[in-house]
Amino acid sequence: MYKKLLLLTPFIAGLLFNSCMDDDFGGMNLSPVTLTTQVKFGGDFETTKKAVNASVTLRNADTGVEYVGRTDENGIYNLPAILPGKYTASVTFTLTPDQFEDYFGYESGSEDVITFNGVAQNIDILTSGTTITIELFAANTIGGLVIKQIHYGGSHTTRGASFRDQFVEIYNNSSEVIFADGLIFAQLFGNNTVGSTPYHTATGQLNWAMSEGNTKGEAANTDYVYADYVYRIPGSGQQYPIQPGQSIVIAATAINHQSNYTDNNGNSVSIQDPSLTIDLSNADFEANLTAYTGNQYRYDIQNPNVPDLEIVHWVSGADMVLDNQGRDGYVIFRATPEEIASFDRLKNPSNANNNLYLQIPNRLIIDGVDTTKDLGNNFVPKKLNVSIDAGTTFLETGAFSSYSVIRKTQKVVNGRIILKDTNNSTEDFVNIWASPKAFAN
Repeated sequence: MYKKLLLLTPFIAGLLFNSCMDDDFGGMNLSPVTLTTQVKFGGDFETTKKAVNASVTLRNADTGVEYVGRTDENGIYNLPAILPGKYTASVTFTLTPDQFEDYFGYESGSEDVITFNGVAQNIDILTSGTTITIELFAANTIGGLVIKQIHYGGSHTTRGASFRDQFVEIYNNSSEVIFADGLIFAQLFGNNTVGSTPYHTATGQLNWAMSEGNTKGEAANTDYVYADYVYRIPGSGQQYPIQPGQSIVIAATAINHQSNYTDNNGNSVSIQDPSLTIDLSNADFEANLTAYTGNQYRYDIQNPNVPDLEIVHWVSGADMVLDNQGRDGYVIFRATPEEIASFDRLKNPSNANNNLYLQIPNRLIIDGVDTTKDLGNNFVPKKLNVSIDAGTTFLETGAFSSYSVIRKTQKVVNGRIILKDTNNSTEDFVNIWASPKAFAN
């Protein structure tokens, strides 16, 4: 993807915008405006110290032009000339453990650098003197499990397996054994285009505070996410260990998709190009909905050697299907059956349907990933709070391309691969030819 990247000084800015007005915008008389970006610490991170030298990126939603700079000694990034329009702003700030203690007065509990992220979407920057404030939140390191790989795009619709070879991989990024028993995986629901009706927030996402039955007030938009499909890994508590540096694979259908097979209706299914798809017969878990729905979907082939996921919440459909256009968000969390029973189930605020969506507290989320097309063009508003995922990741090759999104490798310690986890999927993920338990460079 081609991007224009601008590092502005006042002199260069003047030259650039004279050029932009004449050449890039068909002679439109668009005058640059001034902008002040104030970066502050949010959440529990109270300090009088400023976020000095934080990296700030502002992206124009219409043109894709990016303005990149760093905050000064007051935590401020001033832009003397920026083209009016709608923008997405993102900030990254890092501290060493010693710097963290100096900033906040207590130890970070980490041997690595601590990354803070901040983001603001759909900002109208139209007049000079505009000031925006972006709050920074530290990357969430709870749990040690991360979503490693998401194969949501599937493979070729006629020569591959289409959506049937989708899978999600969850990785133990810690140095201790973690048991998968009871871990919950959820697909998130939200607006797939930027909305502007009263039922939407300033970001264009659904305004869940207006949902029928909401009891959380405005916190419904800031402290919770909403899921339409929620699955639990079975187990007695210590039945499914994940060793440090190892992972589990959750398959939509745990069969060898490279081989021809017979579906549940007795029809022969031929795979024309096995190289385009993958073998999921050795997946650790699969989502088979036959027992739950009472209907046997033709492609939901049961593998008796792979344990089925338990269904916690279900809206509609006959099988696990990840949105191959990349408009989902994903989280993993833990909650007891009693806690799940206490969660609210809300309708779409715009009353588009009568479906109920499970309200999941952010505080329970171990890891989350927003997958979406280029947010610079405001295609899909984020579903996750910046404290969980400050960015987004998506397949540059598009749907049915046999590629997946996967975490980068950060380092190797005594042979154990540690994956990058800054809680900013724009920075943490890359694209890779889909392959369960593979690693990115």
